[in-house]
Amino acid sequence: MDVLLDNGFVRPNSLLRSIDSIFSMPRAIGAITGTAADIVEDADNYRLYLDMPGMKADSINLEVEDGRVMVEAERKRPEWSKETSMHLGERTYGSFKRSFTIPDDANSGAVAAAYKDGVLEVTIPKKPESKPHKIKVTVEN
Repeated sequence: MDVLLDNGFVRPNSLLRSIDSIFSMPRAIGAITGTAADIVEDADNYRLYLDMPGMKADSINLEVEDGRVMVEAERKRPEWSKETSMHLGERTYGSFKRSFTIPDDANSGAVAAAYKDGVLEVTIPKKPESKPHKIKVTVEN
């Protein structure tokens, strides 16, 4: 049976907590374990989308080195007053680092990035010589 606490929060019984812990994702204490990413390609670019909710743009570090794009960021724990009591703490804080190999046909010198609504978009243009292009056929007389 759930227990209603004096502060209005509900504490589930230990059996429900045990079942919940079996099916929940593991969490790293004090660190963000990673971030979800999508990689897409069109005729001109590769695009990398990383979910980074709650990150401040100035905490994001993006580097291109040795054929890899490396993304690092940190989300700091908020400072609460000493009178504050934590009732539930599921959000993760700390830093993470991910790296992605750049394809050979990508122009690693022209990588650009934008951060909006908690999503980092990294655009990696393709080299001009690797893009499909039409060849005009001339007629000789």
